[in-house]
Amino acid sequence: MFAFPLTPEQTDFPHAAQAALILRTTHHLKALKVTHDAQFLITSRPHARLSPLQFNHAVRGHWTIEDILHYPRDVTLGEDQSTARTGYSPQNLAAFRNLVQGLNALHACLRPARVKYLPNLLRTAQNDRAALLDLIIRPLPLPAAAA
Repeated sequence: MFAFPLTPEQTDFPHAAQAALILRTTHHLKALKVTHDAQFLITSRPHARLSPLQFNHAVRGHWTIEDILHYPRDVTLGEDQSTARTGYSPQNLAAFRNLVQGLNALHACLRPARVKYLPNLLRTAQNDRAALLDLIIRPLPLPAAAA
């Protein structure tokens, strides 16, 4: 990563103070090829408030969100393959997926190991509806201070 200062006049972004260039090299083992990518980033934080190391952590932190929130919805719950496109169907299904993901996270410590991991829960639920019912009807645990 190469970070450098810049001005709003240089970019047409009114609050730009710093930019970074990230160069990536990816080795695709199955295809036996190498690809090179360049990514430019702009921030309103000057170098004094955001060092290149902090900038790099912020960029990598973005992928934490992708891994924790979006991957389970897109891949495990099949959101990308959804054919719901009209009316309120997409929003309703997204709300339901969020509910399943949230309940699964809340109750992970209370359930048997076979259904703690969301893909395992979905596989188990195909043959055992009690696992899903347990997820929905079990009371939420009280916080430690309220117990």
